[in-house]
Amino acid sequence: MKPENDEVVVIPARGLGSPDIRGQIQELRALSLGGRTDRPIYHLHVDPEDAIADNAGARARWWALFEAEFGLASQPYCGVEHFKKDRRHEHRVYSLVRPDGRVVDLAHDFARREKVSRIVEFEFGAPAVRSKHARAIEKALRADGRDDVADWLQASGTLEAERPVARATPQERLIEERTGIPLDDLRAAALAAWRDSADGAGFLEALRARGLDLREGRSGPVVVDGTGTAHLATRLIGAAARRQDGARIPAAAVKKRLAGLTLTAHGDGHDGRQAGRDPHRDPGRQAAPGSAGGGVGARGDAGGAEHAGGAPGAHDGGGRHGGRGVGDALDRLVARPAAVRLRARLRMLPPGRNAALAEALDSMRARRWIAVPGVTDIWGLPIQGERPRLS
Repeated sequence: MKPENDEVVVIPARGLGSPDIRGQIQELRALSLGGRTDRPIYHLHVDPEDAIADNAGARARWWALFEAEFGLASQPYCGVEHFKKDRRHEHRVYSLVRPDGRVVDLAHDFARREKVSRIVEFEFGAPAVRSKHARAIEKALRADGRDDVADWLQASGTLEAERPVARATPQERLIEERTGIPLDDLRAAALAAWRDSADGAGFLEALRARGLDLREGRSGPVVVDGTGTAHLATRLIGAAARRQDGARIPAAAVKKRLAGLTLTAHGDGHDGRQAGRDPHRDPGRQAAPGSAGGGVGARGDAGGAEHAGGAPGAHDGGGRHGGRGVGDALDRLVARPAAVRLRARLRMLPPGRNAALAEALDSMRARRWIAVPGVTDIWGLPIQGERPRLS
C-alpha cells in the first residue's frame, strides 16, 4: 500500500472476510496458529515481461499453474495489484497452513516457480529467461508431460548458457534498503581487506582500518558494518571475488584463515553496542577507500575481537560473561516449554486483551494431567485427560 506506486488496487481475497488488506493479513496469521511452522504465510509477486502483450492473461495463467504446482487452489489468500513505472504486477499472500494443521510443502520452491514461469513464457510467446535451474526445470517438464515446453527450452540455448548469478538475494536487498549501505561497496571493502592481509589477525586489522569489524555469528565469522548489521564473511568475500575476478574464493579458504582468531559473539556488549567501542570517539560513518559518497557507511570505532591466545569470552568493553549475552538469552527464551511461551505471548498483548485466556491457561496448567493411551491430536501429540482426584 506504499504511495511509491502510481496505482494500488486491492484484489478480491479468497477465504477471508476483512474488507481491507491489513485485516486480511491478520486473518491469515490467525488461521496459521494451528500449524507447526514459523513461516505460515507466503508472499510473492508476478511481473510479466514487456514482451508479453496480455499482461492480465499471463498473470492469471501464472497463478493457476502456481496453485496447481503447490496444491494451493483452496488456500486463503489476499493481495494487491500495482501499477508502477508503466508496468503492472500483482502481489499475493497465501496461507500455508491447511485446515487439518498440515503445512504446504515448499521444497525447491525457486525452481518450481521458475518452471511455471517458463510455461507461461512459452504459451504467451515470450523468450525463455535464463535460469541456474534450467536443466532441472527441463527434466521436471518432461516428467510432467510438457515435452513441448521442454523442447522449446532446449532449443532456446538456455540449458547450455552460463548460469546467471544474482547480484543480491531478496534478503540482502532488504538489508541494503534498511542500512543505506551499498552491498557492492561493502563487498569491495571486505575483499580489499582480505587481499591486504595474510592471516586472520591481519584481516581483522585491515577491516578495522576500513571502519568494519569481525565477530562470531551463528553460522561462522561475520563482517559487521557501521549500522551493526552482520554479513557472513565467507559469503561476502566469495561473492566479491566472483564479481570482480570471475572466480569465487572458497568458503573453506576463508574459514582456514580465520581459524586462529577468538571472536566476540555478534550482539554482545552494553546497551546493544558493539563490545570494545570507545564512547568518546565520533560514532559517525567512515568511508571505505575508493567508495563514492561515503561508500560503506561503517562506523570507525568498532572493536571487541580477541586474537589467538586471548582470554576466551573476554570483552574489551566489559560485556556480559558466562553465557549471558544477547544470543544466549534468546536461546534460553526459545528453549522454554511451549505453554510458558504461549502464556508470555498472551501477557504481552494490550492490557485486558486475552487476559481471561491467559488466566484460563494458568488454571489448566495447575491441574494434574495424564496421557490418554493411543489418542493423539492433529500434530501427533498425546491427548491428555485430567487425573481423577482421590477423596
